[in-house]
Amino acid sequence: MDGKGCPDENPENGDPAPDDANGRSARRVLIKRLCVRDASFIAANMRRQDFREIACLWETWDTRALGICAVETAVPGMVWSIWYEGQPAAAFGFSRASAFDPDHWQAWAFGTDRFKRCVPRMTQQFVELRPRIERDCRRLQVITHKDHDIAHGWIEALGATQEGLLRSYGRGGEDFYVYAWVRQGADRRSGSAPGPVPVDPAPK
Repeated sequence: MDGKGCPDENPENGDPAPDDANGRSARRVLIKRLCVRDASFIAANMRRQDFREIACLWETWDTRALGICAVETAVPGMVWSIWYEGQPAAAFGFSRASAFDPDHWQAWAFGTDRFKRCVPRMTQQFVELRPRIERDCRRLQVITHKDHDIAHGWIEALGATQEGLLRSYGRGGEDFYVYAWVRQGADRRSGSAPGPVPVDPAPK
């Protein structure tokens, strides 16, 4: 599967199973492997905060190009969509932050106006991924618009540290913050990363 078509929802094919632990309410939220179709749909219906943050990075805004980029630059097996009540509502995952350093990743997420309904499941996924992040990633970073303060609260609750300000990172002169989780220990190639902590933040 190249990610351009959407795989069937089937755990045997590598798709995460629906979370039935909380009964009917949990079945309203499904996590699936991200495909270009779903990523493009979410991008075309993006909530205002995420559009402001992402579109300013593009010379020419293109929702399908964003969908392709999200899927094709992802760390293998580390990109998903969240469906809420039968529609794609959020996309999130990990991409290579460097073309020549496989241990340097960048986390990202964007969604529709239903994004906040997806946050608990996304947070759970991040927490469950902690062992792989600790094993495979030396540095995990997030770059976020300076004024996206709700996102900053979620990122900080997951254990990231704000490292600095990227001036004029957006094409219109917008400033961004960079946050990161960095592997600790004397041998940073094989040490333990702090990773996300078990929290349940819910951006409004």
